Amino acid sequence: MITLRMLSDLNWDAVVAVAYEQERLDIAPELLAKVRQGREAFNALIYAGSPCYGVTTGLGRLSGTDLSPEARDAISRNILLARAVAFGDPLPRPVVRAMMMLRLVNFLSGQDGVTSELCQYITARLNDDFDPFVPSVGHGFAADGTPNAHCFQTLIGEGRVLNKHGEPVAAATALSTRGVAPYAPESKEGLALINGITALPAYAIYAHRQVSALHDFATCVAAVSLEAVGAPKDAIHPVLARGNSTGITKVIDRLNELLRGSTVTPHKLQAAVSMRIIPQVHGAHADALDQVKSGIEQTIMTFSGNPMLVEDDGEGQARLLSVGSFHNQHLVNLIEYLAISTAHVGCLSERRLHRMMDEDQTGLNPQLAPRPGLDAGMVVAHKACIDLVARVRMAAQPLSLMTSETSGGQEDYMSMALPVIQRLLEIVQHGIALLSYEALAGCVALDQRRASYGEGVMNFHNLVRQHIAPLDQDRSPGQDFEVMHRLVIREFFPDMT
Repeated sequence: MITLRMLSDLNWDAVVAVAYEQERLDIAPELLAKVRQGREAFNALIYAGSPCYGVTTGLGRLSGTDLSPEARDAISRNILLARAVAFGDPLPRPVVRAMMMLRLVNFLSGQDGVTSELCQYITARLNDDFDPFVPSVGHGFAADGTPNAHCFQTLIGEGRVLNKHGEPVAAATALSTRGVAPYAPESKEGLALINGITALPAYAIYAHRQVSALHDFATCVAAVSLEAVGAPKDAIHPVLARGNSTGITKVIDRLNELLRGSTVTPHKLQAAVSMRIIPQVHGAHADALDQVKSGIEQTIMTFSGNPMLVEDDGEGQARLLSVGSFHNQHLVNLIEYLAISTAHVGCLSERRLHRMMDEDQTGLNPQLAPRPGLDAGMVVAHKACIDLVARVRMAAQPLSLMTSETSGGQEDYMSMALPVIQRLLEIVQHGIALLSYEALAGCVALDQRRASYGEGVMNFHNLVRQHIAPLDQDRSPGQDFEVMHRLVIREFFPDMT
């Protein structure tokens, strides 16, 4: 059980525990008291006649339209229905669970003006594994409004949730089977549920875990290729770790662990550039991962709702501020940077694979063919990678610049946050395939070199050979690749299994 006693308790580790490990959640009374205090201040402003976007007025271009008392009572529910426009397969279950938990960031601050009952209702749904179905396509809306609408309309009995088998069922049915009545949102709560940065950090945590797994796999495959081509170890000498970036140091240390015990004699005095710059390319990737994690952690702790309740504006007055905190350009830019860094890791893999086909670079059979001339060897694996690397390069283009405007120009700049993350995950999928092809060819090269390899390389090679036989003559390589791909997913990407 994780108990939130102060806002700082709602951090990366707590979100991961609840979202990925189904840890139960509780909110301490002192935090709920802060929420009630904020609600009282909000109500006082509304009763005093203060206008409030999405409470006394419409939304977007219609924010200049004053609402009747009847419309004020209905708008919270209507907001949750009208903006659920997405379609397609659901976002991964842990992403949606993280969204639910992260919505509490704003609420528990007391600055969103919601009730403590809403916080307790969300917590109870997390604890009884009530996991909303949030479609994955159609999220260009500014901030996180569309995914939030799909996620939180389920609290009022609308939309769908995922059952324990991952199948969609009606939210009303899921609530009924739990013996729970649908939540009745009060004023401001519909707006609070769709507003603010929720899906971005929740999905970014998922992407960070995927990219981190790709990084670990890529470094392992790079070690295999260094041994496969008989590259000198100069480029990863421990002396190079001194005074370099944190990422480069991490990569050099890891490569030396994987290559510990190697007695491979270098084939040439100097290997190709693609073999020598592994610490630089993979190190930049490690640094980008660290920066994204830092950006996510900052986002988790930052209020991002609109309007924002300020109980003391410096003159002792409570106010509702119309702000742009829902637009986290900083984190989006960091994710774009991570996408480019990840693309470089994939592009470098293709180039190393090509060098592995060259007998001048390796001293092995041309194209790693068992019977040169009769057999094609592994050149066809490289041909397949040309397709994949082209897709990686296209996917790495900065998608967040494709912003547009809606609502008659009132909402005229979008973060494109979810599409940006999905393009990063697309690069991960292609990267897994690229590196799997490189690993497949690397194991063939290791068989031909017949040397005493580094401990980590030997362990990986032995694992592969338990599932894929050595290549003694041409056979359909697509089947070997499929086995390799499944093995890699199982061993390196637990979130995908």
